[in-house]
Amino acid sequence: MQKQNTAQASDIAGNPQWFHSRNLRTLAWAALKAARGQTIRQHRLQAMSQATDQQVAR
Repeated sequence: MQKQNTAQASDIAGNPQWFHSRNLRTLAWAALKAARGQTIRQHRLQAMSQATDQQVAR
Protein backbone atom coordinates (compact mmCIF):
# COMPACT_ATOMS: atom_id res chain seq x y z
CA MET A 1 0.00 0.00 0.00
CA GLN A 2 2.85 2.38 0.85
CA LYS A 3 4.46 1.82 -2.56
CA GLN A 4 1.18 2.47 -4.35
CA ASN A 5 0.61 5.72 -2.44
CA THR A 6 4.16 6.87 -3.15
CA ALA A 7 3.78 5.98 -6.83
CA GLN A 8 0.54 7.94 -7.07
CA ALA A 9 2.05 10.94 -5.26
CA SER A 10 5.07 10.83 -7.54
CA ASP A 11 2.85 10.75 -10.62
CA ILE A 12 0.78 13.70 -9.41
CA ALA A 13 3.79 15.81 -8.40
CA GLY A 14 5.93 14.88 -11.40
CA ASN A 15 3.27 14.90 -14.10
CA PRO A 16 0.43 17.22 -13.05
CA GLN A 17 -2.71 17.14 -15.15
CA TRP A 18 -5.31 19.85 -15.60
CA PHE A 19 -7.69 18.10 -13.19
CA HIS A 20 -5.11 17.92 -10.37
CA SER A 21 -5.84 20.81 -8.04
CA ARG A 22 -3.01 22.84 -6.53
CA ASN A 23 -3.93 21.44 -3.11
CA LEU A 24 -3.67 17.87 -4.42
CA ARG A 25 -0.21 18.62 -5.85
CA THR A 26 0.83 20.13 -2.50
CA LEU A 27 -0.36 17.04 -0.63
CA ALA A 28 1.49 14.81 -3.09
CA TRP A 29 4.66 16.85 -2.51
CA ALA A 30 4.23 16.50 1.27
CA ALA A 31 3.62 12.75 0.98
CA LEU A 32 6.80 12.30 -1.03
CA LYS A 33 8.84 14.28 1.50
CA ALA A 34 7.38 12.23 4.37
CA ALA A 35 8.14 8.98 2.53
CA ARG A 36 11.77 10.07 2.26
CA GLY A 37 11.85 10.85 5.98
CA GLN A 38 12.23 14.58 5.37
CA THR A 39 10.70 17.21 7.59
CA ILE A 40 7.60 19.01 6.39
CA ARG A 41 7.40 22.54 7.72
CA GLN A 42 3.93 23.84 8.47
CA HIS A 43 4.81 27.39 7.42
CA ARG A 44 5.92 26.08 4.01
CA LEU A 45 2.56 24.40 3.47
CA GLN A 46 0.79 27.58 4.56
CA ALA A 47 2.84 29.66 2.14
CA MET A 48 2.00 27.29 -0.70
CA SER A 49 -1.68 27.45 0.23
CA GLN A 50 -1.69 31.25 0.38
CA ALA A 51 -0.05 31.45 -3.04
CA THR A 52 -2.85 29.26 -4.38
CA ASP A 53 -5.51 31.46 -2.79
CA GLN A 54 -3.98 34.56 -4.36
CA GLN A 55 -3.95 32.95 -7.80
CA VAL A 56 -7.61 31.98 -7.47
CA ALA A 57 -8.60 35.50 -6.37
CA ARG A 58 -7.21 37.05 -9.59
